[in-house]
Order: sequence, then C-alpha cells, then structure tokens
Amino acid sequence: MAKAKKKKKKAKKENAIKVILSTDEETAEEEDDESGMYFEKEDVLLIYNALKNYKPVNDDEEMVYELLVEQFEEILIVDHKVKLPGVKW
Repeated sequence: MAKAKKKKKKAKKENAIKVILSTDEETAEEEDDESGMYFEKEDVLLIYNALKNYKPVNDDEEMVYELLVEQFEEILIVDHKVKLPGVKW
C-alpha cells in the first residue's frame, strides 16, 4: 500500500510574517511581492526553540547563530507579542 502524501498547509498572510531569505544585498533591496516565505507564530517559535537548543561548533557558526537567535527573538517579541523567558527588550 502506498502512503498518501501530506499536503503542505500554507500560512495565511494575515496571520503570518513574511521572511525574505537572501544572500545577495541587491536582491534584499528589491521589493518583489512574490519572493519570501510566510511563517505563522507557531513556525517561528519552533525554529527559535530549535536554535536555542543548538550549540555552534566554530566561530563562523557562532556569529550566524547569534544573529539568527536575535532576529527570531525580535520577530517573536515585536511582531507576535510573545514573552520569552530571560529575554529583555
């Protein structure tokens, strides 16, 4: 018996925040409504909690790790009004 494929649930735009992932500065400056991803509060919390449990292995990874944790904390606190233990804004 073949397993049925799970259909991905898309985040509703009114309940989500748009995240634009880019490595190119010029691309980041462009305003393109079609690019980026929408994450709901639960998705952002899941990623944040996974980041908090992760331990970077080298200096380069440590820098990216700290940046990501700070950005996800800001998204959760400012956009989603979540109170994070041990985080003061």
